[in-house]
Amino acid sequence: MATTVLVPLDGSAKDERAFPVALRFAHLADATLHVIRVLDSAAERAAVDGVETSRSDVIDTRRGLVERSVPEAVEELRRRAQRPVTWEVVDAPDAADALLDCAHRVNPVLIVMATRAPGPIGRAIHGSVADRLVRESAHPVILVPPGAEFLAGKQVTLRRMIVPLDGSPAAVAALDLLLSLPRANELELVLLRVVSREPDHATAADAERQLEELAGRARACGAAADVRVVEADGPADVILGAVRRELADVIAMSTRGAGGLERLILGSVATGVARKSEVPVLLVAVA
Repeated sequence: MATTVLVPLDGSAKDERAFPVALRFAHLADATLHVIRVLDSAAERAAVDGVETSRSDVIDTRRGLVERSVPEAVEELRRRAQRPVTWEVVDAPDAADALLDCAHRVNPVLIVMATRAPGPIGRAIHGSVADRLVRESAHPVILVPPGAEFLAGKQVTLRRMIVPLDGSPAAVAALDLLLSLPRANELELVLLRVVSREPDHATAADAERQLEELAGRARACGAAADVRVVEADGPADVILGAVRRELADVIAMSTRGAGGLERLILGSVATGVARKSEVPVLLVAVA
């Protein structure tokens, strides 16, 4: 069965941010692409301003627009990807439910989607479709934030990736995923550990030894790997600052969950990173 990267679209300009990231990871994973557009009846009705017609006519109007626009986007992806791209348009009252169902059917190696700018409460993902996917999907999700608008319309390599680690086995899940990619040898990984200044926490020397062991695994897979240990009390800020210092293209990190399908990232380091990042963020949920 072919490996697939799932790309949810919503028809807005932010979709253009997701395309280059999806294409690059499809290359790294040697995967096909599957595009899905959810036609949310209530939202689509509200989007047709000034149309004085019946409910069914409005929905038909929007469906016609969607069914013309999605194939156009798919053809552009096929041209740029030089690999198979499938697509579907789904009617559903809840976009997140429809995407979770699609992910269950398609079983993608990754889901790639662009996120909206933060709302009044300052959360770019809290309460959103992206939030639901990260919390409830069994599949890794790459969020492409508004700060990564510079990616739109470009062909990018996304080679250098920061992998934050905290010394726990669960934190290694993101690294494991990257090293499992067929073209992991094209990656340059920066393994980052933020060590607290509190005396009862791991020392910088211990952290560096652990990172070097993991870096050895990465090098054995053909990837380049460097280690960085920073003593600080704000992991999210250190991770975000490292993006610019290291000229990184992606942040790849594990997120903690409560077990089962109830994946929780709200209030965690991953939330702060996903909210403020200016590069795509790969989130791998672990129980």
